[in-house]
Formats: sequence, C-alpha cells, structure tokens
Amino acid sequence: MRFLQVTIMAVATLLTLASCGKQAPIDDATQPKIEVTYNTIDGSWQLTHLDGSELLDATLLYISFDRDKRSFEMWTNIGSMYPRRSTGQYSILAEEDGTYTLRGCYDNGVGDWNDEYRVEMPTRDRMLWRSRTTGECMDFARIESIPEFN
Repeated sequence: MRFLQVTIMAVATLLTLASCGKQAPIDDATQPKIEVTYNTIDGSWQLTHLDGSELLDATLLYISFDRDKRSFEMWTNIGSMYPRRSTGQYSILAEEDGTYTLRGCYDNGVGDWNDEYRVEMPTRDRMLWRSRTTGECMDFARIESIPEFN
C-alpha cells in the first residue's frame, strides 16, 4: 500500500513539473495540436496567467499580431507603473521536433526580445508561450482588440 502511495505521489509531482500551470499542461499529448502559423496567431491577445497563476489586478500585457506585415504591437506595464507601447517584427519557426518557436525584434533600437518562446495553441483562442531559457510559461487568451491607453 505504501509503495502505491509513493508511486502516485511521484507521478503527480512529475505531471506538475511538466505542466504550464493549473489549466492545461503544455506537453499534454491529449491536447489537440493546432499548427502555430502567422495566420493562427493573427489578432489580439491578453496575458491571463503567468506560470499558472492569475496576474495581479494592475498587471497587464496585451499583444497584437499582424500576419501580413509580420509585425506586433505590445502594451505592458510589467516593470513600470504605466502601460507602455512597443512595436516590432516577429517570426515563427517550425522546429524539427514538431514545436514552434516565436521570436521578435523591437523597432525602437533595443533589439531582440529577451527570449525565444516555444508556442503551443491548445485551442484557437488560447496560446501558451514557454521561455526557451527559463521555462516560464505565459498563458494568453484571444481578445477582440487591445484597449485604448493614453
């Protein structure tokens, strides 16, 4: 009986470590595989969870992708008290292992994004980004449009 309990705990721990939060694991083979393309990520998205936890009330990150120009517009207040706008270009790379990598470059001369992200879309209205260096997971929901900021 003790062996069974230890085995169940070990499996539960492994599943927790492999997951992208509480909603749905990024590596879950039961999830439908939606190809990540310029077309499927086109539109506006809101960050809803970071490593499985809901964002604090004042924290925001919105990003909008334009598939034709392969450009993005992002509004965030992460690291700042006020929302700030960034724009740039992005690219998607289909990897040999069947995953997709998203990378971007800012227009304001700062250069590339701090990280590249492994991207998966469990549904057409949900997108998961996992940092290729830190493993941090960001969960985005599709929205109609980015709110207006002054």
